[in-house]
Amino acid sequence: MAVFDQIEGLQDDLRLVDVYVDEYLHDESGHTGLRSVLNEINATGGKKVRPMVLLLAGRFGPKWPGCRERLCKMGAAVEMIHTASLIHDDIVDDSPLRRGRQTVQSKFGKEMAVYAGDFVLSRIVYYLFKEASTEAGMLLAKTVEVMCYGEIGQLARSYDTETTIEDYLSNIFGKTASLFVAACAIGAMESGCGEKTSMLLRQIGEHIGYLFQLRDDLLNVTSSARQEGKPVHSDFMNGTYTMPIIHALHHPAGRRLREVIHTIGTGAAVSWEVEEEIQNIVNSSRGIEFTRETIDAHAAQARDLLESLPKVPVRQGFLEILDLLAAG
Repeated sequence: MAVFDQIEGLQDDLRLVDVYVDEYLHDESGHTGLRSVLNEINATGGKKVRPMVLLLAGRFGPKWPGCRERLCKMGAAVEMIHTASLIHDDIVDDSPLRRGRQTVQSKFGKEMAVYAGDFVLSRIVYYLFKEASTEAGMLLAKTVEVMCYGEIGQLARSYDTETTIEDYLSNIFGKTASLFVAACAIGAMESGCGEKTSMLLRQIGEHIGYLFQLRDDLLNVTSSARQEGKPVHSDFMNGTYTMPIIHALHHPAGRRLREVIHTIGTGAAVSWEVEEEIQNIVNSSRGIEFTRETIDAHAAQARDLLESLPKVPVRQGFLEILDLLAAG
């Protein structure tokens, strides 16, 4: 991330995002149990790619740098939405690990995790009203709705061997890409970007969102647990069939894959021999190659869109994000 260090003030802005996240999650009740959960949430913070995308988009408008503090506050809200969604996802998936650490639901129990996720969302609503961020608040509320559609669509396709690539892409737009679109849209809106620049930024955000999820899904079938920080093949075990698996299911080799799936049953533990056979089928059907080609296509389209944006230094920041995601 050397390029990000070269973008003047960006690291300072990300630190300010952290400050606002801490402020927004401050527990005034003094409840020991909640404080422990909130401390754990802060300790497991990710790379903050979504706030970074928002901050980068916010430097394309004429209101920059006057809107800097406002952008950091909006970046905090976006990061908190992402955090709440992860807490709830881990409950649904019964995930023991997230980024190599125990998940909230694993460490504190599902009930506490549900309420902690709800608490985070309630704080977002409060501070959006407090900051009179009506337009951004409406956009984020709609985005959470779309995220729910994506998660519900994915759940409805659990263990469904007839799932199509189109179903998958529709669901990952909702669960992942939509928040990146919102981040870019808010950055553009708060900094006063024109209609053309705003549209380009939203489209770039959409491609980044697809890249983010495609890369994550690819790693889930190609990495070790140590590399990934969570159990590998966990999506498959939970009945969530991602692009490499779906491509294999619709390949001539898919017949054998369906037989394997039906043999192991819903939610059943899978031996390493069966896991190896599944991996071999995915490899022979070019499921991994197809996913990598799709990643390359989204990265190329995003780079083309970047060429149409104003020639400002932060364009390099977007290119760095694309390079990182496409390299996976």
